[in-house]
Amino acid sequence: MRGRGKAYLLVLLLAACAGRVVLAHNPMTSWAVARLHADRVELEVELSAESAWTLLGGSKDLAPDVGAELPKLKELAPSLYEVSAGGARLAPVSAEAELREEDGVGFLLVYPRPAGAPLRFDAAFLRRLPADHRTALTLKDASDKVLRTEVLTAASSSVEANAEGSPSASAAGPSSSFWSFLKLGVEHILTGYDHLLFLCGLLVACRRFSTAAKIITCFTLAHSLTLALAALDVVSLPPRVVEPLIAASIVFVAVENLVRKGEPGWRWALTFALGLVHGFGFAGALKQAGLGAGGAALLVPLFSFNLGVELGQAGVAVVLLPLLWKLRDLPAFERYGRNVISIAIALAGLWWFVTRLFL
Repeated sequence: MRGRGKAYLLVLLLAACAGRVVLAHNPMTSWAVARLHADRVELEVELSAESAWTLLGGSKDLAPDVGAELPKLKELAPSLYEVSAGGARLAPVSAEAELREEDGVGFLLVYPRPAGAPLRFDAAFLRRLPADHRTALTLKDASDKVLRTEVLTAASSSVEANAEGSPSASAAGPSSSFWSFLKLGVEHILTGYDHLLFLCGLLVACRRFSTAAKIITCFTLAHSLTLALAALDVVSLPPRVVEPLIAASIVFVAVENLVRKGEPGWRWALTFALGLVHGFGFAGALKQAGLGAGGAALLVPLFSFNLGVELGQAGVAVVLLPLLWKLRDLPAFERYGRNVISIAIALAGLWWFVTRLFL
């Protein structure tokens, strides 16, 4: 009885984690490009409608209506970033706001640039958004050459460039971008509950290491392929199509676990097919963080983000597989565990599918 009680407890814990109903992707997105000229700095910022609405203090119960708030957004523009030169705060000489595609809001601010002074950009607006919000700031020189791209958070919200801008920033750029997007990739997979539930649904039916290895490899190859193609704009699918498809893939795998007993045959092929869909979701996260915005560099962020996703995915598998295999030693889990977890995953996937498709 003690063993059965432990099994029920562990099943309930896994089910609770699997069934956690949350928004899998944060609709609040933003990016910025700072062009460093000899006598001025041009700062272009783009916010999603949800981000701008939150900064305006709009009600969470109402759909964002930023089109009617352009005058207020123009007033808000100077507070988005705190720009300083040699420690002295700079005030913008002009600030504009306009509506962009898909209800985004674009800002253009121009700052005077004192000669010989290092620059500092602090994304102050991040402290007024949810803690998990990420933004990308790309520094470019007067010839539009990318010097550096940084992923910023409320806890790490500033970027600095020396007086010349180009030399030190260029040297630091690739390395800095690599680690920033690597971290973003790890964070995205660990907080991407839909991707994690999909992976859990795949692995809960695995009884052999070889089967799990094939599944993980196929998932990696598939989403890496579509991530690269979508990020490079070779193939593109809109989020309104990708997000419901990701949710549907979760439901499909969970239902297959309930219908088929043992290890489902050819699951590696199914994993590859559905993994292609998840790759478009990863690409969406990269673009939301500013990949390629304003001419930002693509290759280093793309490679490091994908590597981060793989590291996070491998970490989850290393923890999850031994736990599942250990639980199978308990008769109660062997009898009920797979079905209970699969039902919880199916319900979560169905919830996401309905809300993403209709809401």
